[in-house]
Amino acid sequence: MRVLAVFLGLVLGSNGFLFTRSVCYNDDGIGCFSNGSPYNNAKGNLPESPAHIQIKFLLYTRVNTHSPQHVSKEPLSIKQSHFQGSRRTAFIIHGYTDNGHSEWLTRMARAILQREDANVFVVDWEKGADNVNYAKSAANTRVVGALLAQFITVLHDTSGARYGDVHLIGHSLGSHISGYAGERIHGLGRITGLDPAGPLFENKDARVRLDPTDALFVDAIHTDGDSLLELGFGLEQPVADVDYFPNGGEKQPGCPNEIGKHLFSLITGKIGALVDGVACSHMRVLDLFIESINSPCHFRSYPCASLADYKAGRCTSCGAGCANMGFDSNTGHPHHGTYYLSTHGATPYCAQ
Repeated sequence: MRVLAVFLGLVLGSNGFLFTRSVCYNDDGIGCFSNGSPYNNAKGNLPESPAHIQIKFLLYTRVNTHSPQHVSKEPLSIKQSHFQGSRRTAFIIHGYTDNGHSEWLTRMARAILQREDANVFVVDWEKGADNVNYAKSAANTRVVGALLAQFITVLHDTSGARYGDVHLIGHSLGSHISGYAGERIHGLGRITGLDPAGPLFENKDARVRLDPTDALFVDAIHTDGDSLLELGFGLEQPVADVDYFPNGGEKQPGCPNEIGKHLFSLITGKIGALVDGVACSHMRVLDLFIESINSPCHFRSYPCASLADYKAGRCTSCGAGCANMGFDSNTGHPHHGTYYLSTHGATPYCAQ
């Protein structure tokens, strides 16, 4: 029943608290966090401590594509690792109830390394993500983002790594973690939000979610933007410089429609299995992005003002210019706005 209460709280939108509180982690160098407006989106929950969350930075390079190095913020740890400040650096950040050893993270890291000689970090915040209370994990994104920004700053100071060469790739809650990190670093190169989490973030103040000011270029791919009552876990609203809505950004082809079964999972306490095992459309974004890294097919996307226009077949020409969804979204001419495209329901997903 506890999970059902959490779910109903998300749907009904109750604040669930009466008093503004704050917590400080000055010894960790990341300052204080309040649940006052606009940070009241997490139902009054304050972020847990860095000691509880136990964030880990797992480094993959072409020297170690299968066995990541655990790198800490200590300069000696960085200098003794395979990290090279002259390379571009990607950070991949998982979402709710996930962890840094999930298969999709290693697949994405290896795909990037196949594409280029880069530093690829997986950000493991499992202890902060694994809460029955989703709102607590949502609150924890603020501390994880602050710790990520702190680590990137140490990389910059220790190795000369340029902020403009950093690309944060966050799934679900990881998208908002990326936003919190980018908010603290001026000139961060790029953030890609992979189906940014919707519950507790949809239509909230830009300061509490991913937004275009968080990096020099921000793109987002929306694959599960239905309402929470329809068990959509992503955002419906545009939150980036460029927002992509494959197949309308809602239910993805090839994904079953099993809402009754999903609601039973919520009621019986299996929300973790639901989000990361059953939420097919929410996870499909990972396959789309990974395929885009090395595919000769470019996921061409058409400018489109709305889902209604897409469904009416009005978004089939490039007009002022098309864009490529995925890894190459920032190449070519700069694009802004919302873009729609169709994909297949199984690999290869690119339909061109």
